[in-house]
Amino acid sequence: MASQHVPGDIRDFILKHIASVAQIEALLLIWSNPEKRWCVARVAARIYAGESETAKALDGLCANGLLVRKDDAFGLIASEENTEMIGRLKEAYARHLIQVTDVIHGKSRGPRPAAETPGLRRDR
Repeated sequence: MASQHVPGDIRDFILKHIASVAQIEALLLIWSNPEKRWCVARVAARIYAGESETAKALDGLCANGLLVRKDDAFGLIASEENTEMIGRLKEAYARHLIQVTDVIHGKSRGPRPAAETPGLRRDR
């Protein structure tokens, strides 16, 4: 299983709050410096993404209750629960990058039909 190194609670957090690699990168960037207010352009430059993609990622994180937007700047909603979970997410992402991104990408792919499942053939 691709997500075997991703603890269940981190996996659940990703499935609930994270829709893209840009979102996880933006969240971890803002978490690393929570007292700073971040504009879209600055985040985009730091995560090597376009401003449109970054704006969408940041808006999604706001909608999911992880960031707050005030004027044109974003900041972390620094509840104790969020801060601890994002710290653990950072660890998992640093140690198991591929497995964490597989969880993110698997969310958007959804379950695969039986015909596409490796090892299963319909012509038998």
